[in-house]
Amino acid sequence: MQYRLLVCSTLLLAAAWANADDTPAIQQVQVGAGGADQRQRDTTAVIVVGHDELIRQGDSTLADALKRLPGVSIAGVQGQGGEIRLHGLGNGYTQIMLNGVPVPTGFSLDSIAPELIERVEIMRAATAESSNQALAGSINIVLRKSVAAGRREWSTGISEKNGQRSPTLSTQLSDRVGDFNYTLAATLTRLRSATPTVDWDEQRDAHDQLELLRRTPQTDAVHDDALVIAPRLSWKLADGATLTSQNYVNLRRLDHHHVANETDFAGAPSDFPNSVSDYTSRSTVLRSDLDWNKPLADAATLEVKLAASGSRRGAAFRFDGSDIDKQPAGRHDVASGPSEDSRTSSGSYRVPLGVSQALAVGWDGSRALRREYRREQQYAANGTLLDASDASYQATVRRLALYAQDEWQLTRRWSLYAGLRWEALDTVGTSLASAPIATRSSVWSPSLQALYKFSERDQLRVALSRSYKAPALADLVPRRYTTDNANSATNPDTQGNPGLRPELAWGLDAAVEHYLRHDGALLSASAYARRIRDVTQQQLYQSAGVWIESPVNDGNASVRGVELEAKLPLQAVFGSAPAIDVRANLARNWSSVDRVAGPDNRLDRQLPFNANLGLDYRLRDAPLTIGGGYNFQAGGPVALSAHLATDSSAKRELDLYALYRTGERTRLRVSAANLLRQQHSEIASYRDDSGTLRKTTLAPTAATLRIVLEQQF
Repeated sequence: MQYRLLVCSTLLLAAAWANADDTPAIQQVQVGAGGADQRQRDTTAVIVVGHDELIRQGDSTLADALKRLPGVSIAGVQGQGGEIRLHGLGNGYTQIMLNGVPVPTGFSLDSIAPELIERVEIMRAATAESSNQALAGSINIVLRKSVAAGRREWSTGISEKNGQRSPTLSTQLSDRVGDFNYTLAATLTRLRSATPTVDWDEQRDAHDQLELLRRTPQTDAVHDDALVIAPRLSWKLADGATLTSQNYVNLRRLDHHHVANETDFAGAPSDFPNSVSDYTSRSTVLRSDLDWNKPLADAATLEVKLAASGSRRGAAFRFDGSDIDKQPAGRHDVASGPSEDSRTSSGSYRVPLGVSQALAVGWDGSRALRREYRREQQYAANGTLLDASDASYQATVRRLALYAQDEWQLTRRWSLYAGLRWEALDTVGTSLASAPIATRSSVWSPSLQALYKFSERDQLRVALSRSYKAPALADLVPRRYTTDNANSATNPDTQGNPGLRPELAWGLDAAVEHYLRHDGALLSASAYARRIRDVTQQQLYQSAGVWIESPVNDGNASVRGVELEAKLPLQAVFGSAPAIDVRANLARNWSSVDRVAGPDNRLDRQLPFNANLGLDYRLRDAPLTIGGGYNFQAGGPVALSAHLATDSSAKRELDLYALYRTGERTRLRVSAANLLRQQHSEIASYRDDSGTLRKTTLAPTAATLRIVLEQQF
């Protein structure tokens, strides 16, 4: 695989130099240039999605807005948010950044309302100036930074789902006073949800005779209140430099009430056939970024960034189990809370080399201190304390990166980007319940990208890069997280592994793009391939009769796929068609883990296929735009090991919206999401010589109706 990647990149460079007699472009190349046509101009492969497109359909969460973007998929049950993935891969393979800095562990993107976001940048291939912990690519969320003088706007909305109503209120204030400008954006949300699910547990012996059959209906009621404030301040200094402070505050209160009632049709009941559990947490996230940018002689620039963040969460969990007659049978109490403080320093020096080349060198370093306490008590039915444990720990993670990158216009047709990044991670931790942790790793990450323009509107992109995935801190700490009831091969305890190593990958990306004469219209076809070393898999085993799952490095894996995208007005294809804008994309992904027998040995339960079709129609004689989108994500079986497998249903979502404008300053959005209300299913099965155990989870879904009123003044 590495040989094929090397051959492709060599052929690309040879072709570039073969055409080097063309006249070079006159304009200077700008690294990371902005603008509506940024995707077409930039040598590096970046898809930029602006604020208006993100809020077009009135989505209440960022996950709902991102699911329509090319190459993006959302894990979990439709209409309920979930992990954001590129190339169908999550679990750390997709890097999520906020204002160019990787988000801390446990950070929820759903805490950021789409109204607070200026743009989203999707980077399919790694670059030297951003962290190369992006095996599947990176998604960068940029907060609002409007500086229009005297601008005021607010919006209020309410959504209804399953009889539960959730209001939201957002505002943005911005102004300019001389060389100083500011923006204050804030969102207040109050989420109420009641979600039913049903678990079926079935066990059969080696002769396929039924030994156990259980049905467990469950209900999850969630109250989630959050206040997010994002102030931005900017000064233009006397020496031409600019100083910008971007801040983020998130205050959140979460209450989760869970009820489960088991019915046994065959076999013995579980330890707690009936149970009630309550989880309550209060959290605070603070973040501040300071950016100083100064122009120097000969069009060079020097930029220095400082960032600080802190998060605190205090949580209490109580599980009350009852027997088949609903009499008390045991209790489990947990008090927990992580806190994390980090400091980041980064900087870059950029200088043009002639009229067609730009060089940048820089550094990126951070230090994060994470503390977490977790105190557990197990009680018998009569209230006697059976067991108590304290799995508190603290860990320090240090990261240092140095990089250099060069972007230059070889000819009018060819532009190249070359970068090299060295990044080192050092993790040291202590725990009350386990031995100290000390891991250290470093990675050299070269990247090469090229853009060839066949004509003004047709171009080819190719990128070769090395990326990696570092183990999450929670996967390194060897402490045990126990299940509350019915431990089994399909419902195991989990435990970290301090011996985990980073996963390393070489990747090749290529794309052909055709831009139409209409603003923003394009057709694109792309392909990618990754070869991963030391891939992380979950190892399932028994210890003293208890099933435990732990991450291990287990050989190599291959990932590949193709993506198609189209954005164009229908009239560009049929001249007499109505004024309808079409948005369509689809992705087909393949992967295989070498040490897991196929078929269906997909990495990280990779999504094999997803597609989107969206239409927007603006009425000619009325201030009304209507439209919608259809989203499809395939499911299917996945072989996790020789004994363990999962299966999931496909996801189909139909969303519709209407936008009514009253003058230039008032808008009313009405949206309906998940109108198909498809039931989602997940199956986990374990098979060995003694028989088969299968756990099926059925999750009915509901439609969401949302109304939002926006006002500018």
